[in-house]
Amino acid sequence: MIKGSRKDPMTLIETDDRSRVVLPGHPSQRFLVRENEDGSILLEPARVVSEAQLEYDESPELRALLSRAAASRTVTRSRRTR
Repeated sequence: MIKGSRKDPMTLIETDDRSRVVLPGHPSQRFLVRENEDGSILLEPARVVSEAQLEYDESPELRALLSRAAASRTVTRSRRTR
């Protein structure tokens, strides 16, 4: 641990010869990475989302339509008995 100027202790992380890094405590997670102008690197947790899910998340009209459809009774047909 390295003491920084912040309250949280900092951990020294080294890249290997292929520029890979291990993030302790974050196994099998995905991150978006951005290198800032000052050279600092920002990692933002990320998820892969399908186009259909994205459309649902961004469209209040679609969510309302699907909620109404899910709440409605299904169409039934009367059956003739033989």
